[in-house]
Amino acid sequence: MVEIEQSAGGSDAVAGIIRWAFDRVRRHLTRYGVRLTQAGGGLSDLYVSIDEVQRVLGDLPTEAAPLDPPLALPAAGPIARLQARFDLTPRELAVLLGAAAPLLSIDVARLYSFAWADFSVKQPSPGFLCELVSDDAAAATIAQAAFRADAPLVRARLIQLNATDAWGPDAPRLHQGVTVPESVLAFLRGEPPIVTEVDAGLGAEAPDLPAAVRERLARAVAESLSAGPRCPRLLLVGEAGTGREAGLRAALAVVGQPLTTVDADQWPTDPDRFDAALAEVTREVQLYGQVLLLRADRLLDDLDETLLARLAARLREPIGLVALTARHAAGALHAALGGLHEIRFPLPPAARQLDLWRQALGDDEDGDVAARLAERFNVSPGVIRAAVDEARQEARLAGASDAEPTLTADAVARAVRRRVNHALNVLAEPMSTTLTWHDVVLPEEVIDTLREILAQARHRARVYDDWGFRQKMAYGRGLSCLFAGPPGTGKTMMAGIMARELGQELYRVDLSRVVSKWVGETEKNLGRVFDEARRAQVILFFDEADSLFSARTEVKGANDRFANMEVNYLLQRMEDHDGMSILTTNFERSLDEAFKRRLKFRVHFPMPDAGERAKLWQRMIPQKTPIEDGIGFDMLGKRYKMSGGNIKNAVLRAAFYAADRDQALSEALLVRAAEAEAREMGRL
Repeated sequence: MVEIEQSAGGSDAVAGIIRWAFDRVRRHLTRYGVRLTQAGGGLSDLYVSIDEVQRVLGDLPTEAAPLDPPLALPAAGPIARLQARFDLTPRELAVLLGAAAPLLSIDVARLYSFAWADFSVKQPSPGFLCELVSDDAAAATIAQAAFRADAPLVRARLIQLNATDAWGPDAPRLHQGVTVPESVLAFLRGEPPIVTEVDAGLGAEAPDLPAAVRERLARAVAESLSAGPRCPRLLLVGEAGTGREAGLRAALAVVGQPLTTVDADQWPTDPDRFDAALAEVTREVQLYGQVLLLRADRLLDDLDETLLARLAARLREPIGLVALTARHAAGALHAALGGLHEIRFPLPPAARQLDLWRQALGDDEDGDVAARLAERFNVSPGVIRAAVDEARQEARLAGASDAEPTLTADAVARAVRRRVNHALNVLAEPMSTTLTWHDVVLPEEVIDTLREILAQARHRARVYDDWGFRQKMAYGRGLSCLFAGPPGTGKTMMAGIMARELGQELYRVDLSRVVSKWVGETEKNLGRVFDEARRAQVILFFDEADSLFSARTEVKGANDRFANMEVNYLLQRMEDHDGMSILTTNFERSLDEAFKRRLKFRVHFPMPDAGERAKLWQRMIPQKTPIEDGIGFDMLGKRYKMSGGNIKNAVLRAAFYAADRDQALSEALLVRAAEAEAREMGRL
């Protein structure tokens, strides 16, 4: 059981601070004399009377007199821990206690007001605190360093400097107001930290992690905790739900160390506001000696140089053990920190995921739902459990009876997609189709190749993982396909049908958002596309890819060299991508030959012949459409040499002719529509 630290001795600490503050105020007033010689009369709400001060402090001399030795700084439990954890000098500690005293005691607050000769002032100034904690002018000048922006008290936000009404927003530092955050006061009072839902789960069992991951995590935690407050940070790399957080919590529970978890992905990206949020968090964990876990998956995905510098600067400070989550290795953070323990949390193998699906579905499984989901998705244990729970809850809400609903693969798949966190919409857009294999009219050899592609997509886990081919194929496992052929021959349609057949989403990459005139930006955007596609487990669709990846040219200048680099980069990412990517082109000859050779499948979509065109004319008409008997589809196929896309346009055109005349679709209307389409094609 992990104990959440409470600041034992808090009441003693507060009493000690009050006694010490009284002594410092007495010495301050004695040294500089009584500044207010008479009571404020009717302004008692603004001024503190001499009688009241004498009642609290006793008789005050009217001029400087020899002083007794000052009281030593209080050293009750929380005060000593605070000084040690933030490595404060005695002078810095005195400044902090002097700022905290009026916030811990009403009597001290009134005494401060008397010393200022003004009850309307609510916060001590740095100038006053420097005088308060010093025995001479030279020491007071030295104490001013405690209020510099890079001083421990200010940088750790143990004190905060604020504008005052008297001086306004541009007040000199010595005349600003000084306050102490409530959490620091709570620590001095001996109050425990606020226990979050994550903290409350410290006793949870260890997740189902591979033994090697558990051992490495335990070893890294032990080494870091023994290395002191500047210990190496931990980077927990993996997808959400792989046990990163639960694994760390379990490892810390073994040594009785509490954990605070904060979602840094929700922080503002403005550098100053980001740094302020990080400073608040690191102060809290330093106060109570806790380990900090920053959920930083999205933050580390796209960390600019300014935020990286702020993050690294905070993490280099003596704040104890800090861990961060990341979806992939953060090389820039490694370089900035110099020391970082990276621990990878892999997704379970296919067989284990199938077991997890079966366990999560339990009695809800309908037929081979678990097998179909395991075949369709490569996800973490956490996503599996959460998706099944969400689908089950939706099914209960939609159920017409009190009986426990049966889950379908599609219902759970929708929940999985909602759970898989990705940002692919920034550079791509989802596509869908209602067409099926029944609508496909292609040569048999083309259909055979397309079915082979589907088989490879379905059985990748079995072949590469269960049968061991992943070890034999160190690279080039990506399922990359080129669909080439004239416009309207079914390339885009087949991409949608194949995605539907596999139960995966299809995303069309928006090349206008990917291609950049700036050097390196196109590769960066392509990298983001493939990273997010891997995370989302979708099929990538590059339409008219020849506009981006045309034949590599002889290098005659910088532009040629960078264009070739983009082609090479796309090839590398497609080969490494553990999923399917489809490129289409209307002009196969314009694509680089080496580029085409490195694609796993090259499928040519020819123009349909007369027989295929006849089938297309017939299959393009929905069953609900009123249609006259005796339409000569063979005649249409022979007379009009069109692609499937043009035939689709003609059929739709004829349907509107029929609707406008309030009659059934006829051969005459189809011929009229075909003639109009042919004219627009330039064939008539």
